[in-house]
Amino acid sequence: MKFNFKFKLKPDKKTGIIAVIAAALIIPLFIFYIRLPVLILTELSFIELYGKERLKKETFFASLALFRPVKIVAVANDAGEDIVPFAVTQASIKPYCVLFPLRFAGSARLYRNLGLNVPIVVLEGRYSEEENPAESVFGEEKSEYFIFKTDINDDFYRTGLAVTAIKPKFVKKQEESANEDDKKGKIIVFLDYKLDKMKDVFLRGLYDRGELYETHFFNSFPQYSEFTDLHCVVMAGVGSEFLEKKAEVPAVLFTWLDPALLPFDAVMTVNDSPLAQVRRAVKMVGSGVKRGLIKSEFRVLNKSKFSKKVIAIIKKNR
Repeated sequence: MKFNFKFKLKPDKKTGIIAVIAAALIIPLFIFYIRLPVLILTELSFIELYGKERLKKETFFASLALFRPVKIVAVANDAGEDIVPFAVTQASIKPYCVLFPLRFAGSARLYRNLGLNVPIVVLEGRYSEEENPAESVFGEEKSEYFIFKTDINDDFYRTGLAVTAIKPKFVKKQEESANEDDKKGKIIVFLDYKLDKMKDVFLRGLYDRGELYETHFFNSFPQYSEFTDLHCVVMAGVGSEFLEKKAEVPAVLFTWLDPALLPFDAVMTVNDSPLAQVRRAVKMVGSGVKRGLIKSEFRVLNKSKFSKKVIAIIKKNR
């Protein structure tokens, strides 16, 4: 015996269901687009070097994460301080907040003087907690701004952890050597002199993985002496000449440049650009936090150069 059941919705019920589905799709989009946007100020040259398509993708995902539009306000590289506030108001007269990289601190002060009562965020970049370059611009009014630094301790600690997961180049030597210390290549670290205090933090990352690599630090490329059996090179602000002289050494770069512009030897980047920091910065603004540290974004460019554990290492400590 067969039973055939057929259910037919009346036209008015079909219309109601379609209306509910349409509302479920349209209402969130409507709410999204009427929310106050987050503005990120930058120069035209940044867009070219960061990558236009990459920038579109990053702003899209940041907008989804924050559930409000994230917009780039681009100004000419030689734009005067007084021009920048005008460009910001043209983008939105009442944004949720505006992110100014440190180089625009003077423009941030002029923007605040417009009296729009908009939260102003200044991203200082990689400075120690004792250094406050933005506050020197704002003087007695410094408490009126949200000022966030890159968490450089986290940057260098995680880099120390991550480089231990780079696959060793000298496999044959490793297999033949009976001495455990001989099995490891040397690590070269180029870092800006203002980051000298991070040497110990980087080494702690190495040691916490139980690794004892021979490590050498330099504040400029001319200081570098020729080494053999290199495990990797780390570049934090200086030392780019190394990549022109030395090939096939895995390089970890502290940079926000478009990966397409980086040399083949680059295996990982440590990015503290405004796009990498916008989500955390906006959340701190929403919580009323005026001063804070923001971790950088670590990106593996060449997974074949790493053992699988590096992904877990980076995620666990982010």
